[in-house]
Amino acid sequence: MASIELIDASQACALLRLETDAPEGTIQAMARDNAVIALVQNGKTMVPVFQFDTENGRVFDVVRDILALRPARVSNLRLCYWLTRAHVDFHCAPAQRFGKDDSAIVAAFARYIEPDRHG
Repeated sequence: MASIELIDASQACALLRLETDAPEGTIQAMARDNAVIALVQNGKTMVPVFQFDTENGRVFDVVRDILALRPARVSNLRLCYWLTRAHVDFHCAPAQRFGKDDSAIVAAFARYIEPDRHG
């Protein structure tokens, strides 16, 4: 997890231009609604920076698409690992292509989560 740039809930709300007295609760609610990837570090809700379109103050649409596909067996930490490691299809980490190759990222993730079939 040390290689993933994380920000706290207050910083995430600021990036999203959300004014709230309860940033932790706001980000946790967004995570429950599969609108953002959240991790817990030292008891605090933290979010990876890679999922934010900082120029437009929003979460990349592909994040919601990936979270909708994600099976329960894939934790947020495992998902972050997959998104931040070099992938043969992109010659870089999928998260580096957010906003550019979204459909290809979703297709690659669908292949990644497909159950192994031995026969």
